[in-house]
Amino acid sequence: MSKKNRLKRCGMRMLTGLFTCCVPLLALADYVPFPGKLAVHLLDVEAPNIIFVNFETWPGFPRSVQVILPDTVVPEDVPQADSCEREKAQKALGFTREYLAGSGKIYVKDMRMNTSADQQAYSDILTDKGSLSQALRKEGLARSDSVPADTSWC
Repeated sequence: MSKKNRLKRCGMRMLTGLFTCCVPLLALADYVPFPGKLAVHLLDVEAPNIIFVNFETWPGFPRSVQVILPDTVVPEDVPQADSCEREKAQKALGFTREYLAGSGKIYVKDMRMNTSADQQAYSDILTDKGSLSQALRKEGLARSDSVPADTSWC
């Protein structure tokens, strides 16, 4: 086999390897089926960082999704948690309900999903008062997911 053919074959193998490596990474990119700021209606507050909302994808075509606040961790009200964390969890849930109920308008912005058919989405909840996740953090009822999980809430 000539040197030219070996180089060509090696180049093709490298391109194939690069292509095989990079294409799956494109699939992991954020998918935003509903870009921009979208007005939503509050249906339920399941947890301080999980809000169930309804919106119109097209006029006359409503859609309900569970919106999870990205990069936001809240205290949990579970039997294994200490009493301080459970109290904060209950306070965070009450704060979230009051915050959203007292807001005139509620929006999501650049809602991220795996596919447009998903029932779960990731987006910050925005209101005329500001960002829900920032309000929770300001009150000490949430923190970034970059904080170690074993850090106490008390």
